[in-house]
Amino acid sequence: MPLEAIFTFVLLIATLVILSVQWLRADLTALLVMLALIISGILSPAEAFSAFGQPVILIVASIFVIGAALFETGVATLIANQILRFGSRGETMLLFIIILSAAGLTAFLDGLLVVALLLPAVLRVARQAKLAPSRLLMPLATTATVGNLLTLIGATSNLVVSDLLAASGRPPLGLFTMTPYALVSVGLLMLWYLVPGRRFLRRELPPERRQPSLAEVEQSYQLGNLLYRLRVRSNSDLIARSLEASGKLWTTFRLNIIAVQSSGNVLQPATPASVLEQDDLLIVEGDSGRILQFANSHGLEPKGTVRLDEFNQLEQGELRLAEIIVPFRSPLVNQSLARLDFRQRYGLNILAAHRQGQTIRDGLSELVLAAGDTLLVQGPPARIRAIGQDLSLVPMTDLGPQPGDLITTKARLTLAILGMMLVLVVSGLASLGTASVLAAVGLILTKCLSPERAYQSINWSLLVLIGGMLPLSMALQKTGAAEMIAQVIVGLSQNMGVLGSLVIFHLLTSLIAQVIGGAVGAALFTPIALSLAVAQGAPPEPFAIATAFAVLTGYVTPLTDGDNLLVREPGQYTVRDYVINGLPIFVLQTVALMSMLAFIYRLG
Repeated sequence: MPLEAIFTFVLLIATLVILSVQWLRADLTALLVMLALIISGILSPAEAFSAFGQPVILIVASIFVIGAALFETGVATLIANQILRFGSRGETMLLFIIILSAAGLTAFLDGLLVVALLLPAVLRVARQAKLAPSRLLMPLATTATVGNLLTLIGATSNLVVSDLLAASGRPPLGLFTMTPYALVSVGLLMLWYLVPGRRFLRRELPPERRQPSLAEVEQSYQLGNLLYRLRVRSNSDLIARSLEASGKLWTTFRLNIIAVQSSGNVLQPATPASVLEQDDLLIVEGDSGRILQFANSHGLEPKGTVRLDEFNQLEQGELRLAEIIVPFRSPLVNQSLARLDFRQRYGLNILAAHRQGQTIRDGLSELVLAAGDTLLVQGPPARIRAIGQDLSLVPMTDLGPQPGDLITTKARLTLAILGMMLVLVVSGLASLGTASVLAAVGLILTKCLSPERAYQSINWSLLVLIGGMLPLSMALQKTGAAEMIAQVIVGLSQNMGVLGSLVIFHLLTSLIAQVIGGAVGAALFTPIALSLAVAQGAPPEPFAIATAFAVLTGYVTPLTDGDNLLVREPGQYTVRDYVINGLPIFVLQTVALMSMLAFIYRLG
C-alpha cells in the first residue's frame, strides 16, 4: 500500500476518534484535517480549498436563509399550527405526525430541504408543547434521510446507482423500485422512536430567557374585561370627527381609546388626528358599564371584550406592548401624565401602572408619577425605543409578538418562492444549488428577510465543518485508499454465498458511508457491487438496491449527514445520541432489507 494511502487511512481513523470523543470542536478538527492533507503534500492548497467552492456549501447556506425566512414570515407558524392541530393528543401523536410528514415530503424532495422547511415549525411545536426539541428533531432528521429512498428521485445517490446499473447493460431502477423496502424502513424507524427509542431521547429543556406571559401580565395589571371592541354605526355622531374634537366626550366617561382599525386596514394607534368613519373598529379601555353607556349614547356597537393576547396578535407589528420603569433621574417624576400631554407628545398609551404592589387603572391622566413606577404602555416600537432614550425611562419587558409569532403579509410570497424553487428542482430545470441560491436571493430582494438577518441565520461553523471534511473524501479517492478499502470488501465476501457477500458488502459500505456517503459513495461502490454480483452469478439489482441504502446510512453519526448536522445544535446532541438511536434503526433496517431482497430475488 502506498505511503500516501496509509497516511490518509490513518488520518481517517484519527478523525473518527477525535470526533467521537469530542476532544476538539468538530469545525476545528475539520480544519486541522485539511491542513494535514496540505502539509503532507497529498492535496495541493488549491485542491483542498476548492472544497469551500463546492455546491454543497452554497446549498447549506441558502437553506439556512430559507429556513429563517420561513420562520420570520410566519410560515413555520402555519405548519406548526397544523402539526399541533393533529398532534394535540401528546408527544406520541406529535412524533407520528412529524415522521409521517417528513417521510411524505422526502419521497420527492431532498432531505436538507425538508429539514429546513420543518425545523422552525418543529422548534415552535416543541416550545408550545413544552417539550425538549431533542425529543422531536432527531426523528425528523433520521426520517428525512431514510425517506429519500422512497422514490428514485428522492436523492442524487439513487440516480447515480440507477445510471451505473443501466451502464452495465441492465434496466435502470424504476421510480418506485425501492419503495417497498423504504416503506418498511420508515415503518421500523417510526416503531423505534414511538416505543423503545423515546427512552434515549434527551428530555432537558433548553435554557431560555424568562419572560412573563401575557396572561400573567393581564392578571398582574388586573386587565381582565378592560379592553373592548366597538364598531362605529352609520348613525353615530362621531363620524367625520377627529378624536381630538371628540376628546371631551371620552374623558367625561373616563374612557381611553387605544387603537383604530379602518375597514380593510390593519390596526393603527389612536392619535388625536384620527378621524372616525362608518364601520371603523375601536379598541377602548375602561369600565364595562361606562363603555356600554357611552356606546348607546353615540351610536357605537359593542363587539365584545379583547384579551391581551388577542390584542397582541391584532397588532401586526404596528403596535407593541411593553413595560417600562420610571427611574429616579427621569424628568417624569412628580409630574402628571395630563400635564405632560404624554399621549399626544410621545404617541403612546398607558394602559395601567403598578406602584408598590398596587395596580392603578383609573384616573391615569391625573396620575403623578413617582420613581419606581412600572408602566404598561402600548404604541409603535420606534416610539417605545425613543421614549426610553428621551425620558431616561428603563425598558423592562418587551411584550410584543416575537419574531415568527405572527403570520405576516409576506408568508404567501415566501411560500410562492419556495414553491418555485421546488418546481425547478423536481422538474430538472435547475440544480438544487442553483434553485436554492435563487430562492435565498429572491427572499431578500422581496424583503421577506433582511440581508442582515440572512447573514445572521447562517451557521458558519457548520459550513467550515463541511468544507474541512470534503478534502478527506478527495484524498481517499486520490491516493487510492478508498479503492483499496473496496477491494478488501471483495476479498472478505468470497466463499460466503450470495446473501452472505451481500450482507458483508452492505455493512462495510455503510461503515465507510459515515465519511463517504451520498452520490460520492454511490459512484465509488456501485461498480464494485455490480462486479460482485456478476462474479457470483447473481442478479445485480439487489446489490444496486443495497448500495443505495448503504450510502444513505449516514444518520448513524453526525459526521457527514447534512440532515443530522442541521439539527445537531438546536437539539444539543452529542455523537453518542446519534449512535445510540441510529445504530438500532440501522440494524432493524438491514435485517428487513436483506430479508426482503433474499425473498424477492431468491438469494441463497
